Amino acid sequence: MDPIADAAALVADRYPHARWALLAGSVLDPGARTAGSDLDIVVCVPDDAVGHRDSVRWHGWPVELFVNTEDGHRWFIAQEMARRKPTLVRMIATGVPVAGEADGAGLKAECRAMLDAGPGPASDSALEDARYGVTDLLDDLAYARDGGEADVVRSVLWERVGHLALAAAGRWDGGGKWLLRELRAWDPGYAARWVAARHDDDTMVAVARATLDAAGGPLFEGYLRQAPVVDEIPATSTTPSVVVRRAARAILLDEDDRLVVIKRTVRGRAPYWVTPGGGVEPDDVSVEGGLHRELLEELGATAKVVRQVFLTSQPKDAGVAVHHYFLARVVSMDLELRSGPELQEPVRGSYAVEHVDLRDDGALAAIPLVPAALKAFIRTNRGALLAEAEGVP
Repeated sequence: MDPIADAAALVADRYPHARWALLAGSVLDPGARTAGSDLDIVVCVPDDAVGHRDSVRWHGWPVELFVNTEDGHRWFIAQEMARRKPTLVRMIATGVPVAGEADGAGLKAECRAMLDAGPGPASDSALEDARYGVTDLLDDLAYARDGGEADVVRSVLWERVGHLALAAAGRWDGGGKWLLRELRAWDPGYAARWVAARHDDDTMVAVARATLDAAGGPLFEGYLRQAPVVDEIPATSTTPSVVVRRAARAILLDEDDRLVVIKRTVRGRAPYWVTPGGGVEPDDVSVEGGLHRELLEELGATAKVVRQVFLTSQPKDAGVAVHHYFLARVVSMDLELRSGPELQEPVRGSYAVEHVDLRDDGALAAIPLVPAALKAFIRTNRGALLAEAEGVP
């Protein structure tokens, strides 16, 4: 059985219009090939084709097919880079051409460069997550009273320690056998100690604690992750139509036709942007009255409201929460007058006031304004919003 010839024959038979194709994996190394080795084949098809993953048998071989357009392959490569697990990158970088060698040379060279460069340092939040997970599992193992639970914790802890070591070292990560391969490629001595720790608790704890120390130390107290921003929650047919909460927000323009927004930065979450406003309180005389109160609290601002221009809703408790969006123009604004209770609570993070040129679609597109439906509405209707607010003092 000739893996390269068989892979080339498969591609010619099933993908006669392929731009290029590569055979990758351990089957290329006679010393690593086993009776169960398969053919990992990456195929690049024309731009109008549909990508897919397929498992077949061909001439006695089990075959894994990774078929996509070049743009499709690049999309998956970007996902891998974010996860620090270069499966497709490695296959393309190290694969042997079985069709269209010249056409695939460019992406192959790019993947080789990516693989050699490594993923770079892990983010602080990713390291904190990994440190917290290992710290917590060490406690679970130390105080386990059930043998079965201890076995599960031991297994999960062992794997998490390997991932933490690679992240702290700024190395590629891997799953299954590739976790060990990446550890061996980074530090053979560490990899040997890690393998030895699998069935010995004392060694396991020692390796885990040493790995934690190298990554910044154990982490429990002080670990904080905010809940994600809930953007859009699809309503269901069983959602009652009663309004249980209202909020008022402003598509607020300053004198230079810039959109006034608030950049929210909280620990454990990527920054995001919102329009000023908030919940309508029982003491507010109306929804619009609630908006004026919120603008004063959050911005120290007064504004001239043009009209309500947008509405969103989502399920909440026994009904729906409705958000009213008003087009408005700033009359006055003094950030020294901000007085909202949220500004007094550090756990809520920061509320930075920013201005985005509404005439520049690129500036608006660049910020993750939530909800996404509001951002789409503003981008689509920028001209109309500016015309509606024209001449409003």
